[in-house]
Amino acid sequence: MDEESKQRYRYEFPTPPPLKMNFAAEFTETNRVIQEMVQKLGEMQRSIWESISESLSSLRDVNWEEIERLHKEAAESLAQKGWTIPMNMATSDIIELSEIQDQNELDLIFQDFYKIEENYLYVKSAVLEHKLAQEWKELLIQCFDNYERENYLIAIPNLFIIIENIGHILISPRFQKYIDPKIKRKPALRNQYDKVKQEIEDDRTYIIYYVSVAEFFKSVFKGGNFDKNSTRLPIINRDWVLHGRDYPKNWKQVDALRLFNALQTIVELDFLLEGLEKEAADVEVVK
Repeated sequence: MDEESKQRYRYEFPTPPPLKMNFAAEFTETNRVIQEMVQKLGEMQRSIWESISESLSSLRDVNWEEIERLHKEAAESLAQKGWTIPMNMATSDIIELSEIQDQNELDLIFQDFYKIEENYLYVKSAVLEHKLAQEWKELLIQCFDNYERENYLIAIPNLFIIIENIGHILISPRFQKYIDPKIKRKPALRNQYDKVKQEIEDDRTYIIYYVSVAEFFKSVFKGGNFDKNSTRLPIINRDWVLHGRDYPKNWKQVDALRLFNALQTIVELDFLLEGLEKEAADVEVVK
């Protein structure tokens, strides 16, 4: 190939621009940025810990024993007026409601509470889905359906029966050790709960639910005494309804709500069925 042809097919690579070799400056800048990030992260961490510390300090200042005492007293007070504590109601609201003395005013507040669909559906779901209610599920569904169609009268006697059954299932195993063989007749449900209460008294987790149910039985399941007292009790009563001494014209929609509400609290006492095998074994050892 002649010189002219060589020149024609020669390719010359472009000359690259000169490299900036100021590595020291770049390292310094990168290091500065990293230090700023570390500093900001440190400040954020300190701020977070300060907030947590303040929150914990506030919690330490809370008198939890006093709150528990007020909560327990509120649960007892409401149950004496026929209302167990709703599981989806704030403690502060429960305490506030317990201060209401007028029965009609309290009933109206609970009725308004359950007019909120979310609250009503919470109770319905809690009851229907609980394992203790499965034997009664078909009847309970009909009770809820009739209530929703404002046919609440048909629900009331049935709810009393269901409450009594589940109440006995929960308390009977615990009460066995207190049975006096000399007494043939088993004490009333309210008395059984009152007796077993001593076992739950120191349980800070469950005592509030327990006293709520126990007081409810004392109030709504109290002895009717209709042979000695012909005056209807101020709150719907199990004996009066199931013994045919109370007439449906006296029953109100809020009474059905009262019983639905009680059921959702009662099933929360399923902890009473825990540890029964160990308890039975301990009794055998003592014997």
